[in-house]
Amino acid sequence: MKILLLEDSPGEAELFCEALVIAWEKRGPDPEAPRPGIDVQRTAKDALEWLRNPARQETHKLPDLVVLDLDLPGGTSLTFLRELRVDSRLATLPVIVMAWSDGQSTVQCLGGLGVVGYVVKPMRFHELIALVGGFCRHVLSGNSRQEFCALDWNRPT
Repeated sequence: MKILLLEDSPGEAELFCEALVIAWEKRGPDPEAPRPGIDVQRTAKDALEWLRNPARQETHKLPDLVVLDLDLPGGTSLTFLRELRVDSRLATLPVIVMAWSDGQSTVQCLGGLGVVGYVVKPMRFHELIALVGGFCRHVLSGNSRQEFCALDWNRPT
């Protein structure tokens, strides 16, 4: 399993990586499964270049999930989402957005861009662990990306 984290804050990226380690250690009964990998990109431009890398295209190895900080400098997060959706190879990648606001207009805009989940910051660390753990369990159970896209990824209570 591979996750692409697009986050400009080194501290928040580190917390996400720590949450993945903890969620993985808490997971179910398959101790032989390899630990998920995270590729962290700090800008939308770098993330698109990483996704469009010719070597990645040859091997068809795309991430299983994109976690996107909606508040990247310069408003580039929405541009990133639009670029994903117009690229036939990247259009079905599931994206979870983390943002500081849950305004109705923002949520509607994201739904139109195929975002499968939306999480409001600041998130408690145990909520982040639950979010990451839920994704790990889903992928380990053998569900496809399309099935994942239909899931409800509301903020844990």
